[in-house]
Amino acid sequence: MTNHIPLITTVLSAIFTILLFRQYAQRKKRHQAIWTAALALYSLTAFIEYLANPDVTGPSLSLIKVYYAGTGPMVGLLGAGILYLLASKRWSDIYLALVLVLSAVVVVFTVSAGIPTADIQSAFGIGLPQGFRAIVQEFPMTARIPTMILNITGAILLVGGAIFSYLRDRSRNYNLSIALGGILPAIGGASLGFFDNADIFFEFELAGTIFLFLGFVLSIRYLSRSDDRKSVKMTIA
Repeated sequence: MTNHIPLITTVLSAIFTILLFRQYAQRKKRHQAIWTAALALYSLTAFIEYLANPDVTGPSLSLIKVYYAGTGPMVGLLGAGILYLLASKRWSDIYLALVLVLSAVVVVFTVSAGIPTADIQSAFGIGLPQGFRAIVQEFPMTARIPTMILNITGAILLVGGAIFSYLRDRSRNYNLSIALGGILPAIGGASLGFFDNADIFFEFELAGTIFLFLGFVLSIRYLSRSDDRKSVKMTIA
């Protein structure tokens, strides 16, 4: 039976990407451009999860390579975006450079990896999320280690940065939604990776997208109110 949850995640994250790009076009902030790139990768990888359904296109080596080459850089870019909001430009530039270098390494060794078609079919014969988990282990460590670094550092920066921003200014409560958006997919991934529980992997991924999207919408409302207050103060002055 087709699992449609990744398709819902794809549509939602694609809308999110378009709105982020529009915000970047209006405000020209670097973190918005970085997040736009990250969410575009998010949309792409979620769509590949849907395509990998046996009754859609089914898994293939080319799809799996694109998927794996996009997951680590995506999380790293999300972390880099929030770092530009909270840290100095120097440290943000250093981390972004690290993300780009590690992403290039991931792409090179992912593209050059050879995985037998029989292994892919066998892995996905168990189930869709289990297939992604099993086939990831077929990639060389030269691709997996940089991916792990990107996933861990990016997730820590995204979640930790959002919580830190909220604690620094409690009026920015949209950061709690962003933090949840980073935590939930990590829980789903840990559930699949460590406990072999595939039932909630895509559900937690979708929930994370929803909370990230909600945090973005609430942040726009916050910025809009902030701009209105500034306008009022300038008028009074």
